[in-house]
Amino acid sequence: MLVVSNATATRRFMSQASHSLYSSSDYRAAHEWLMGRINYERFPGLPYGERVLKLDRMQLLVHRLSDPQLRFPIVHVAGTKGKGSTSAMLAAILRASGLRVGLYSSPHLSQVEERFVVDGELATAAEFVELVETIRPVAEQLDDESASQQAAGPTFFDLSTALALLHFERSRVDVAVLEVGLGGRLDSTNVVLPAVSVITTISFDHMKQLGNTLTEIAGEKAGIIKPGVPVVSGVIADEPRGVIQSTARERAARLWQLGADFRLTHHPPLNSLGRDAIDYESQISGNIVHRAGIEIALPGQHQAANAAVALAVVDELVRQGWHIDDAAARRGLAEVQLPARVEVLPGRRPIVVDAAHNPASAV
Repeated sequence: MLVVSNATATRRFMSQASHSLYSSSDYRAAHEWLMGRINYERFPGLPYGERVLKLDRMQLLVHRLSDPQLRFPIVHVAGTKGKGSTSAMLAAILRASGLRVGLYSSPHLSQVEERFVVDGELATAAEFVELVETIRPVAEQLDDESASQQAAGPTFFDLSTALALLHFERSRVDVAVLEVGLGGRLDSTNVVLPAVSVITTISFDHMKQLGNTLTEIAGEKAGIIKPGVPVVSGVIADEPRGVIQSTARERAARLWQLGADFRLTHHPPLNSLGRDAIDYESQISGNIVHRAGIEIALPGQHQAANAAVALAVVDELVRQGWHIDDAAARRGLAEVQLPARVEVLPGRRPIVVDAAHNPASAV
């Protein structure tokens, strides 16, 4: 993760000052309070398990905020790799179809508001202060209650997740795409009941927390599967695929799988000025769908697979009665942007910026 100062956020606040009742000191105080919470993203040995990551604590937090997650449909996205890209692609497609879309992702590059955006726009400084002012007394009450039981109060990720849900409710989004932070089963985002659950890929990562085998890791990712909620899976390796299949079967969740229910053919660019493209086929929506020559703004074969997963989610939403046409799908994938994912910075000597942090990302 790229770590920078909060000077960018402060400058952004000052540019909005004439439209806000809040001062820059209000913004700094709100920012410092949130960033001062227990933040396991910054721990070298990130803890994982019921003793530390408590869904009942998160459930209580959102309940005391009047359960904002119940006010809009949600697509919940987990996976070892590709969950951020797939979430961004899906949000871009939904926006292109005319919907108002919230996107929750992590980690952020330069300012925390990057984690919760609506239609591509970060929350304003005034909105951020209002959100923190709403959530802070609830969090501090939970701190006191937890301390009496010798337990920890809400973490940074708990609170940033709750802030996102509250922001999406106040922004009256039509739909939100939520990216899981770590694992799935115990992740703070796993308090939602989505319209679709998504698992992109499964490989070795965070093994101290999630397990030393793909079966164990898949079990944690499959923890987002809810009874009766359809699942789209881009997992192709036999071992974790079997775990996803058995979990979906146990929970009576309809499962759509890459290579079985939807397929893609990847077409690499012909030259340095070209784009990756895919041909896509599925029968998820009830009709056999063929989409040929879909251009993808994010380069690489792995992004082609992520795009197919995003399109499969679209097909499932169409099956549920949503109206998302082919033109929106093509426009969204052609226009999606995602900083630090094989991002090419132009110049006399172009620089490629990528946030790969494990072998599956680097190859």
